Amino acid sequence: MASAALSRLSRRAAGPSLRRLISATASAPLPTEAPPPPPPSASVATAGADRVRWDYRGQRQLVPLGQWMPKVAVDAYVAPEAVLAGQVTVHDGASVWSGAVLRGDLNKITLGFCANVQERCVLHAAWSAPTGLPAETLVDRWLCPGPWKEDPDWRTLGWESS
Repeated sequence: MASAALSRLSRRAAGPSLRRLISATASAPLPTEAPPPPPPSASVATAGADRVRWDYRGQRQLVPLGQWMPKVAVDAYVAPEAVLAGQVTVHDGASVWSGAVLRGDLNKITLGFCANVQERCVLHAAWSAPTGLPAETLVDRWLCPGPWKEDPDWRTLGWESS
């Protein structure tokens, strides 16, 4: 009995409230479109406490493996499409070009001063010995040399080697 009385009361109270709400929304003007946002300012972004200067080396694929993170000298060039993984060290003046993969998952790989690894090369190391290119060595494109030790007589590996 009490619930029936409560439902009649709520219907009686809800009627006028709903009529007022419907009439208020019907007579209210339609919202207009918001004005377009102001154009961006032409100011140049400068380094500050909340901004960091953009560094090109941030685009590289440096893949940490376990505790090992590839180390690249500031003066070295590594293409954005190259992948360096694990125990890889690239010294000053060295360059690693597009599509090259240096895989230091088993042992260390070291590129000496001004060494050059060209397009689509894959360098890897064996468990038994680290791999390294001495200074001013060129690894020609599309080459996948196996693990080797430094030999001071090598200057070119690949198509143009003698």
